[in-house]
Amino acid sequence: MAVIGKIRERSGLLLVIVGGAMAAFILTDLFSGRGGGRQDAVLGEVGGEEISVMDFEKRVSDEVESYRNDFGQQVNAQMQEQVRTSVWNEVVKERVMLDQVMDAGFTLTEEEYNDIRFGNNILPDFRNQPNFQGADGNPDPEALKQYFNNVRVNAPVYHEIQKRRITQNRLYAKYNTLVKKSVYVNSAQAKDEFAAKNLKATFSFVAKRYDSEPDSLYPVSDKDLRRFYDEHKTELKYKQKPSRKFGYVLFPVKPSEEDRTATMADLASLREDLLSTTDDSLFIVANSDDRTYNKAPYTEGTADKINDSLIVNAAVGEVVGPFAEGEVWKLVKVKELADLPEARVRHILLSTQQGKTEEEQGKRADSLLAVVKKDRSKFEDLVTKFSDDPGSTSTGGVYEWFDKQRMVPEFTAASFDQKVGAITIAKTTYGFHIVEVLGQRTRQERRVVSLARTMRPSPATFKEAYKLANEFSLKNKTEDAMKAAAEAAGMQLTAVEELRPDQRFVSGLQEPNSTISWVNRAKVGDVSEPLEAGDNYVVALLTGIREEGMPALEDVRELFTKEAAKAMKADAYLAKMQGKTDLNALATELGGSVQSASDMAFNTFSIPGGYSEFETIGRIFALENGQTSVPLKGDNAVYVVSMTNKVAPGEAGDLAADKSSMLQRMEGRVENGVFNALRESVGVKDNRHLFY
Repeated sequence: MAVIGKIRERSGLLLVIVGGAMAAFILTDLFSGRGGGRQDAVLGEVGGEEISVMDFEKRVSDEVESYRNDFGQQVNAQMQEQVRTSVWNEVVKERVMLDQVMDAGFTLTEEEYNDIRFGNNILPDFRNQPNFQGADGNPDPEALKQYFNNVRVNAPVYHEIQKRRITQNRLYAKYNTLVKKSVYVNSAQAKDEFAAKNLKATFSFVAKRYDSEPDSLYPVSDKDLRRFYDEHKTELKYKQKPSRKFGYVLFPVKPSEEDRTATMADLASLREDLLSTTDDSLFIVANSDDRTYNKAPYTEGTADKINDSLIVNAAVGEVVGPFAEGEVWKLVKVKELADLPEARVRHILLSTQQGKTEEEQGKRADSLLAVVKKDRSKFEDLVTKFSDDPGSTSTGGVYEWFDKQRMVPEFTAASFDQKVGAITIAKTTYGFHIVEVLGQRTRQERRVVSLARTMRPSPATFKEAYKLANEFSLKNKTEDAMKAAAEAAGMQLTAVEELRPDQRFVSGLQEPNSTISWVNRAKVGDVSEPLEAGDNYVVALLTGIREEGMPALEDVRELFTKEAAKAMKADAYLAKMQGKTDLNALATELGGSVQSASDMAFNTFSIPGGYSEFETIGRIFALENGQTSVPLKGDNAVYVVSMTNKVAPGEAGDLAADKSSMLQRMEGRVENGVFNALRESVGVKDNRHLFY
């Protein structure tokens, strides 16, 4: 829950008014020229076309309004973020795809729109819904017409959202189908696929892994690091994504003793009303924080000793409390005292699973039944010898007192429908049970309903926490100062090494949007004012900015030091293994062993032993039978390989199946592939991180 609006208010109208006022205030601030002015009003660009904050927020607001008003859902901060992400993805897809779809000549007529909703070609989302199916299991057009009409009349906002999505998704599907129809696999591609699967090699090798020795044996000097950096900094795999580095101190806002007392008093004021109400369900849903009514068995010992005794001894209709359970205050009303039949049995299970046939186990069950009916003293020994129920063998097959809801129906019938002392066979999905009823009783179950209020900090408590956090932010303006002050106060400065623009999660923070937004706007060295983070305040310090592209040495010092040490190891291993063709002798010298691969296909991704080596595998397959390689530098190790037998793939024959398989794979990649290609071609600029 955000800090704004911590005061409890149950009026939906007031929330809408406050929410609208806040939105107006925020958007007015964005467009008023304060801060970044016009630039701040642009959320992003697609193909050079701007996406305004106002237009985007209008669509987000429509979605949220639909969830609240049309579906009765509460929209928390997490769900709000999910809505924003969904709307952003929709807007980007529209800007990327719709012009392409229209240029290709695709349209959706009113007749076709109705056809996919309640005609002959109903969309799967509606066709497979049980609520829209008739008695014959097929879609009921009249039920669907009524549904869409109800949506149009009673949920106009959702109606527009739904219509837009159905229309656009249908147009995208047509376009993607066109592209799929243009995909083709020729014979040369199929032959290459066949060859990659059927070219096999059997070989032996010795591998000296880079992780077999510590990096400390290969010290990297500043000169070595600089040289490695200069040689590799422009490589694509080291291309740096934009990110920011920061630290934060968390100031939890916890309920004070006064807050706890106020919550208890608030709940106590409802006690008499709960006692006298004629509709417990309506009253609890209206007044309980969890908005749920649940009649549940009360387990003795759940509450504290005094209130537990009061609940256990209360008459039906009495209310106990308020009392605290952790951070929740409760009123508990005894709803009913129900007679609950229970049984105590012992059984032998002859399982019909894991290859055991019903005929075989059924005959064995009949035999065991005859034995235990003749001599009950043998029951426990037969449990140990024959039962397949590991949960009861240690207790002689006994299941202590249980009610009719616990077991499967057939076992329940054997336990409750038979008299005490009866021994029968019950067949269930588990197998055959020889069941002896040891006892039956009726236990009185006390069922209660609860009204709960979570203890929350009051506005005054939030004010005190804000004051503490604000004082901290004003006094500590460096990383060292923040760290020392936090430790002196029993807190800590938590470092976040990387926050990317698209990242919406910060470890250790609830509802981190305010913190993320600040970090993405701040300058290095800035210290934030207290920021909202759920029921907490955060003071953050921006410690670094990494720009997109070639990394600075300091940003990759640790990574490049490891890579430079790995390169030094590779050079040392190559020199040590050079000219060695006796694999057994080489393995002994390196303190390893000779490993082998048998009938390994050319399209395999890794060498046996856990070595993922694409390039090295290609070089291995270049060897001839009987040939031993020079040392091969790989990603994980240096290898010397001796080819034992390389078998050619042979004639391809009929490639129809290979072509079909390749075509299906290619068609399966069309939808994402087309969108990603078009997206890359037009260019997408995402500035959401500056606003949310």
